[in-house]
Order: sequence, then structure tokens, then C-alpha cells
Amino acid sequence: MKNKIKKYCVIVLSALLLTSCTTENKTTSLPSPELEEGIRGSQFGIDKNINEKTIDQYLNREDAVYRDMRMLIDEANYEAIGGDSYLSGYVEGFEIVPYPYLVNVEGLPEEVGTSYQGETLFSHNEDGYHANFEESMSILEDLFPKDKTIFLMCGGGGYAGMTKNMLIDLGWDANKIYNTGGYWFYEGSHKVQIKHEENGKAYYDFHKVNYHPILFSALHKLNQDSSSTGPKEETKIDTKDLPSISLEEIEEKKESGDTFALYITLAGCTSCAKFSPLIERFNEEGYIDIYEISLATIKERSTSFLKDKVEYTPSVLLFKDKEILASLSP
Repeated sequence: MKNKIKKYCVIVLSALLLTSCTTENKTTSLPSPELEEGIRGSQFGIDKNINEKTIDQYLNREDAVYRDMRMLIDEANYEAIGGDSYLSGYVEGFEIVPYPYLVNVEGLPEEVGTSYQGETLFSHNEDGYHANFEESMSILEDLFPKDKTIFLMCGGGGYAGMTKNMLIDLGWDANKIYNTGGYWFYEGSHKVQIKHEENGKAYYDFHKVNYHPILFSALHKLNQDSSSTGPKEETKIDTKDLPSISLEEIEEKKESGDTFALYITLAGCTSCAKFSPLIERFNEEGYIDIYEISLATIKERSTSFLKDKVEYTPSVLLFKDKEILASLSP
């Protein structure tokens, strides 16, 4: 009996020691941020010690946050430099916060063209960064807590470097921010694959992404009437390239087992106006049939199976084999 008790105590003690070591590894001291040599350091600001090759050693830290600064679908042509404009995957633990929503994008390579040109939390000019909304700074502080170490990543390192420069300029501690480089060069063991191919077509499982969109229509612009509680003017949603569909037709296609996407919009939704060109671009690629319907139409029909499935716009539902396979919403 004593031997059994002794053996049990050894097992428990070993488990406690193992747990203690694991916790310690998650909070051990980090090397100070240091730029890589060459163009990766001078132009992109990628860290010498913590980057695509070593980031696996620094995941799951309790004192850190992990942010991937890419968009789900970027308007810039990153294929021109060997990358991808669609978010094809990310490193486990990283949450997606699109840099082009934070501030106007500057300095992209000529062959890439321009990225998203819509509303942003901040504007940047020769005088520095300026908030566009009353909530801009509080949103930035929520997404990038000042009391945490911040690990940044994107496709090639550019957006991550721009984010680091922005945060430092706005008062963040430079010694707690690391540009860990680009997902396109990551070969570690914590890759989460978003893109997959079926029958020669590419599909993107965006529902797997921990994504932080910014609903600008719900924010309060600076230098406007403080009594305003919503957008000043209604924005017309123009999706001329997308066919509309009725609730009856949706039900029929669903029960037939068809594979198709449903894009839900709403008149006056400024986010829809910005997102619609991306949906149309995706539609032009011919990966999947995409149909448009208004959220108002869905909510008016109390018997619709979609009534409790969608609450916000813009939203996208992917139907396959009589089920909603995936969804994307703010």
C-alpha cells in the first residue's frame, strides 16, 4: 500500500513540475527587438531573432497577443510579387486584424497596385497619424493591448512593419513589439490552411479565421454633429454583377443540394458598399455561384429558415449538400 501511495505521489509531483515548466516557458524573457540585416530589416522591419523561422518557439504566451495584419481578400495584386491577395492560411494563435482598416496604406510596390481605399480608423500624412473617429484610439488599444507583448505578421512583412511603426508613433513601447515577418515564408508546424481545392477550383474556409472587422457605420466620425448616432447619409449598394434571388429560390436550391453562396446586404450599409466590389471580384473568378438578397427581405418573412441565421451586414453564407457549410459576417 505504501509503495502505491509513493508511486502516486511521484506521478502527481512530476505532473506539477511539468505544468510549472510549461507555464514558465510561456512567460520567459524575450530577446530585445532587433532588425534583420539587409532589405528584410531596413525596408520591412522584420525582427532578427523572432521571425518566420523561430516564431513557433514563442507561441501561446500568456503575456502576448498575436496579430496577422492581412485582409481576407486584399484589393492589391500580391500575386504580382509571388504572394496571394486572398488569405490562404495563417499561423495558429494569430488573429486577423486588417492593417488597411487601421490607416491609409502607403508605399506598396508599383506592381502590386493599390489596396483598400475605404474608411480607416486613422489617417496618415506628413504631420503624423490622426484619428478619424471618436472610437479610433480605444479600438486600437483593445486590439493591441499596451500591457502585452505584441507579435505581428502579414503576408510578406510589409503590413506588419507598417503596423509596428504606427503603434510606436502613437505611444506604444517599441521594445514590446515584434515584426515576425511573412506567412508566405513560414514553414513551421502550426500552419492553419484556409485555401483548398476541389475539382480544380479554389475554396477558402474563412470561417476558420479569428477575424476582427471594423464596422465603420457604427462609429462616430470626428468633426461632425456630436448628437449623431449613426451614419450621416445612406449609401446605395451597387452589385450589378450579382444576380438577386428570392427566399423561395434559396430554399429550392438548398433542398436540391446545390453549392452556392448567398451575399446578404442592406441599403444604407457603408460596410456593404466597401465589401461589394470584393464579392464581385470573387464572383468574376467563377469559383462558385453567388446570389444577393437584402437582410430586410429575410427579416420580413417570419417563416424563413434564414431569419435567425443572419444578424449583420455584409454577411456571406456558403451552402453545400443541403447545409450552411460556412458563414462570414462582421
